[in-house]
Amino acid sequence: MLKEERQTWILNKLHTSGKVVVSHLAGELKVSEDTIRRDLLDLDQKGQLKRVFGGAIPLEKPVINFFDRETADVALKQQLAMRALEFLEPDQLVAIDGSSTNLQFAKNIPDNLKLTVLTNSYSIAHVCSLKEQIRVIILGGDLLKDSMTTVGEVAAAQAAAYHPDLCFMGVYAIHPEYGMTIPYPEEVSIKRQLIHSSSRVIALVNPIKLNTVSRYQVCGIEDFTTLITDGNVPQEMASRYKNRGLDFL
Repeated sequence: MLKEERQTWILNKLHTSGKVVVSHLAGELKVSEDTIRRDLLDLDQKGQLKRVFGGAIPLEKPVINFFDRETADVALKQQLAMRALEFLEPDQLVAIDGSSTNLQFAKNIPDNLKLTVLTNSYSIAHVCSLKEQIRVIILGGDLLKDSMTTVGEVAAAQAAAYHPDLCFMGVYAIHPEYGMTIPYPEEVSIKRQLIHSSSRVIALVNPIKLNTVSRYQVCGIEDFTTLITDGNVPQEMASRYKNRGLDFL
């Protein structure tokens, strides 16, 4: 196998498995561990993965501001939103964390469905305020402009007073081993509190966010109840989430 073919194989393995281990790659590819280490170093220097002790994990994605994310992948977000509507029932208290996918979900909530929505997102609060049957509770705190959400200890303390039936959590990066991670430390406390307080935690996940890792951990994968993504996720990848006890839809 040529070097380029070997490195392509390694990247495909990383995409489906979420991480690669030097000793395992050497055995599967029948080359020395030194050869694999050189491949990983080369791929790291090309910006295609991140080397860690004993192997590699996916490279962190560049952060895109909220307004650019809002107009990206709209058809997929609509598809995920329509599937998530099945979890709603009248008179629920529903926490909706700020994200562009969750904004599409909020837009699609039926106008005649009576709910109370708890949110840290001004965009989601505005959309829900236009629906006559929805009572909106918006959390205070510092405004994180890159995500247009309220964050920090004030927001988290206010969220602690509620116990939502459902929480729709915004996801930046998620991994079966490393859990949910995010690029902004300011968001950690509010996300953790919403997850901790809610009876059921659901995430609408673009497949490109699966098996990725960012800088700051929010929670383990076991804190989620359900992940909703599209139907084209490889079986090997999906099984790693299902094996952690999640409903992977």
